[in-house]
Amino acid sequence: MKAKKKRKSPSGKPTNDLVFSAYQGTNDGIFPNVLALYVRSGSTVADITYGKGVFWKAVPKRRYKLLASDLKTGVDCRNLPYDDASVDCVVFDPPYMHTPGGTAHVNHQNYENYYANNVGGNGTAKKYHEAVLDLYFKTAHEAKRVLRSEGIFIVKCGDEVCANQQRLTHVELINEFCSLGFVIEDLFVLLRNNRPGVSRILRQVHARKNHSYFLVFRKSITRRLVASGNEQGKLIEASGAAAVPRVHHQTT
Repeated sequence: MKAKKKRKSPSGKPTNDLVFSAYQGTNDGIFPNVLALYVRSGSTVADITYGKGVFWKAVPKRRYKLLASDLKTGVDCRNLPYDDASVDCVVFDPPYMHTPGGTAHVNHQNYENYYANNVGGNGTAKKYHEAVLDLYFKTAHEAKRVLRSEGIFIVKCGDEVCANQQRLTHVELINEFCSLGFVIEDLFVLLRNNRPGVSRILRQVHARKNHSYFLVFRKSITRRLVASGNEQGKLIEASGAAAVPRVHHQTT
């Protein structure tokens, strides 16, 4: 009687040393994990809202070829000085809440200081939350231009209440960017360490937001989201296209 063939053990090993979808902490704590999962070492990364480089504090300096810029150094994220299809990853962290007046968000998100929102200097007739979205949308077009095929677009954002209306910014961005041809790959939630407050309150209407998001998009020519009929939301491969290998190394 022929001996039974021994079943092959599945490869890999059990572990909980993983990159997770939610973290409590600061930007420089979560950002290396986002990079580790989606951006290969040696890649050219354009951080187009670099500021003081807070995101990069825990990233080894020689791991990526970093192109650092922001508006204060003369580079507008809506008009980047890079050639078409020349970078592997774009990182975008704009001021994502408008300033409603007074000092409510002055130390947190100075949208007006950076992009002249509400005073006619932002290149659009839009105001408040619509102006914030306009900045994201225009930058997405520019990011798509400079990204190579299968390039990664990492976007920091946060939801807000504007004119007493709930605006789920991360949903608005996902919908718009996917309509431009990006594929949404991941969503990371960052919970802040401290408890946010307000200068004065009469009655609370909405939950006070104490989290933000890192959204990860891919400029993909091999994959697209079908959003019609019975195939809504189904991820498909373009005919005859080879799948692009994913990055799975992690930081410790």
